Amino acid sequence: MKRHGFSIFCDDIRNEVGGKLSFIGCYNSVMFASPDMPFILPKFCIHTHVISSAEHPLSSVLLRCYVPGLEDPIIEEPVETPPIAEQRKLVSALESGSTAPRYIVASASLILSPFEILSTGLISVRAVLGDMAEELSLGALRVVVAD
Repeated sequence: MKRHGFSIFCDDIRNEVGGKLSFIGCYNSVMFASPDMPFILPKFCIHTHVISSAEHPLSSVLLRCYVPGLEDPIIEEPVETPPIAEQRKLVSALESGSTAPRYIVASASLILSPFEILSTGLISVRAVLGDMAEELSLGALRVVVAD
């Protein structure tokens, strides 16, 4: 395993006591939309995770969100990552006798408010890792017209 990631698509993300996050109105692979396109949601949120093996630290992460009806991303958001030397130091400080795999995780929330949906299709998230060398799919949500 080198690198992978995923996204949670929802209506809201709330910060809770103790550093926890609550995801409100999570979508389960499909968003059912009104036949009256385009339409606007007051708020739409995407929480992302990029997971890399410790042997492959993350030099940079740039999130891109694509929506149906547009070719270019509607948002490009950099995710702050510690310098590679600090990532390696954190990993080496872990218990050396452990055989558990070691990972580096970068996560971020995209809050889109308002959020316009132009047509049916896929809302997708990708992460560009490093100096534009690797693009990683972080998931997609299909928008369909409700019957």
